[in-house]
Amino acid sequence: MNKNEMIAKAISEMSNEQKAQIFPPITRKNFVVRANWLGRNQIITFTNNKGQVITYNHDEALKIMSPKLSIMPCWIKRGYWSQSTNYPSVLKNTSAITNVVDAEGPSAEDIAREQSIIDQYDEMVNLAKSMKPLKPQSLKMPKPQVLANAFCTDDSPI
Repeated sequence: MNKNEMIAKAISEMSNEQKAQIFPPITRKNFVVRANWLGRNQIITFTNNKGQVITYNHDEALKIMSPKLSIMPCWIKRGYWSQSTNYPSVLKNTSAITNVVDAEGPSAEDIAREQSIIDQYDEMVNLAKSMKPLKPQSLKMPKPQVLANAFCTDDSPI
């Protein structure tokens, strides 16, 4: 019996409470299952791309997914599968997903601030619509007046 087999045997003989002490819950950036984590009863939490915080039991997820995983090249080669966007749909409404916390929405202050900006914008648009456009003739500059007998400081005529 090699070292890995001895470790796997020792883990399989532990209670879930003992496993929880050795393998505490972890937080990751993505959903993952690994063949070498089977038997740990590992609890994993990650945040999906919708901002939901999802907690799952690795062993339960792996048991449910194993028929599909067993034919996937990445699983056959590495014994590893991950997904960064969400958890697999096959796990929806199963015992593998232990908790899903929806993302927090904007605060009341954020909503009020955004509404204030929208209201200010609407006021500016309405004000601009009520203004009369300038006529081209009102933009004409008066002709400069030529001063007769104007002199420079050196008394030469202009």
